[in-house]
Amino acid sequence: MEFCFAMPVLLIIAGATIDLSRYMRFLQITTFVSQETASQIYRQCSDITIYKPPVLNSTGLQIDTTLTQTAVQACIERVQAGAQQLLNRSVGRAAVGAKVFRWNIGDPTVGTNCASVNTMGQNVTEIRAVANLTTTGMSDQTKSQLTEGECEEDQPNANISQVNTSPLYLQTSISDSTSSISESTLTGLIAEGVQLQGDGIYQTKNGASPDKRLLVTPSAMCQRGRVATVEVSYAFVPIVKFLPQMMITLNTDGSQRETTVL
Repeated sequence: MEFCFAMPVLLIIAGATIDLSRYMRFLQITTFVSQETASQIYRQCSDITIYKPPVLNSTGLQIDTTLTQTAVQACIERVQAGAQQLLNRSVGRAAVGAKVFRWNIGDPTVGTNCASVNTMGQNVTEIRAVANLTTTGMSDQTKSQLTEGECEEDQPNANISQVNTSPLYLQTSISDSTSSISESTLTGLIAEGVQLQGDGIYQTKNGASPDKRLLVTPSAMCQRGRVATVEVSYAFVPIVKFLPQMMITLNTDGSQRETTVL
């Protein structure tokens, strides 16, 4: 009789321990991926600048803003593809989104008094690569690279047409590729939490304005010249289905995200 009364409690404790340890593992992996991806994008992609051919009798430098943005985006997608591949193979149900913000991308000689800057205005260019849930627009080679672990993330001069030029493929589950995810969870995973607004760069919950947190002020953006942000969102799925929701609340809707700003 005592065993019958004690067994449910012991099962709940064991189940909570298992899921908490898995949840902590999710946190560690997503935090590492977020920080490492942001570091690579900041070092490899944020400073890319392509100049126009020199003009006769002119000593000024002119930046090709279109090619610069294209090159930065291709670089972001290359790094991001490797990060998404790692998430697909380690935790599943996770997505990485990355952005680079450039101050006056078309003027290499601008000298602004940043202390008096209090608005982003037209000075900031946002270049992004976000997660998606389909492979639409991908080449077969890219799909194979992301699912088989052959993404050439260390080759900066890789053929851009063979890199993911569309939003990244999100593998829904590492254990069961046919596992279903609710629409609300999918929406939460691919939502962009980092938003450029007139008075700064903010982090919002699932792209919504309430509860927003200021990440970078206009004056800081002016001083730094470039900012890289990476957010890794994930949806935790408890193994122990009977674990009471009243005892422990884990993020299962894709709203949980680890954000790094450099």
